[in-house]
Amino acid sequence: MRISIITSWATDVLAGSGTAVFFQEFLAGLRERGFQVEIIAPNFDTQDYIDVTLQRFLFNTQLRTDPRIHHADVLIGFDYDGYGLDPTNRPPLIASAHALYGDVVQWESGPVKAMVMSQAFFDRVNMQNADHVTVGSEYGKRRIAELYGIPPEKITAIPHGMATPPWMPLVDARPRTPNNHPVVLAVGKMYPRKRVDLLVRAMPMLIEKYPTIETRIVGNGLEYENVRALSVALGVDDHMTWLSHVADDEVFAHEWRQADVFCHPSSQETFGYVYLEAMRLGKPIVATTASTGEEVIGDAGILVAPNDPAAIAHGIDTLLANPALREELSRRGRQRAARYTTAAMIDGYAHVIEQVMHSRYERVIVRR
Repeated sequence: MRISIITSWATDVLAGSGTAVFFQEFLAGLRERGFQVEIIAPNFDTQDYIDVTLQRFLFNTQLRTDPRIHHADVLIGFDYDGYGLDPTNRPPLIASAHALYGDVVQWESGPVKAMVMSQAFFDRVNMQNADHVTVGSEYGKRRIAELYGIPPEKITAIPHGMATPPWMPLVDARPRTPNNHPVVLAVGKMYPRKRVDLLVRAMPMLIEKYPTIETRIVGNGLEYENVRALSVALGVDDHMTWLSHVADDEVFAHEWRQADVFCHPSSQETFGYVYLEAMRLGKPIVATTASTGEEVIGDAGILVAPNDPAAIAHGIDTLLANPALREELSRRGRQRAARYTTAAMIDGYAHVIEQVMHSRYERVIVRR
């Protein structure tokens, strides 16, 4: 079977974050399963978010004349990619939701918010026109139904799977050196919704009990300078290590190896690959009950109320003060992570692909 994946979002992990991780796992999984897969993607190179968005819109307006569209048996469009295609004159389309812009927009402001609102509009159009919609979590399914008016029976939640990235075996390849002070790790793109500011605001409370505590931040993004400025304003910057993007696998593995606690205070995820990474590595997690925290992490971490720095501080303190609890959550995390496999994810998509092909065939028979 021939599948064309339509994606105008970056497919490298640095620029594309969790969506790019999914793309790489998804592509490899489909091909391993025997599907013939072609990628339909634009060829532009820009780091400016507004320019990227405009280029993505332009790419979609040109898809109708792309001959590769009609070579496929099934199309899979990421987020709103494919919105401009004529539903009556294209192969079956599965809209694979990742960013969920209608959910993201509440965290944005200024020109970026205008771009996100525009993308939310086309998200809705694409999912309304698609033969089926997939998303990585039950939370995402509920939000698509609420925000875009898509019937729940048209949406399938397929949890993401993750193979082993090259850097991950390096974490356990060397012995962990005991830290001489508590180390908290945060990893992720600095979008407003990731709420790294909550972790920074929690630091004064943590420093009172742990005067030598250090929080190490891996990642960059739109909020990088704002969050760093907040750290200085609160007088906690001496306790923060800002690593930006870490490209070296050995260095990245070292950060995970040495962390006592992993903290991800995000208020919006459609899945949360970083939760899965932390659980695979047996790192005790502090996260919030917002969006997919409870669904993905379950009892393998400490989940606290969203938007509450004091709750974040309390969660981190609870783990730092209790080595036995850290060990127990490490065990639970590794055990829970084992259920999120690429094979299970591809099984879910294979079922949806079969479903949309069957439905399209039935409609053709009825019309005849």
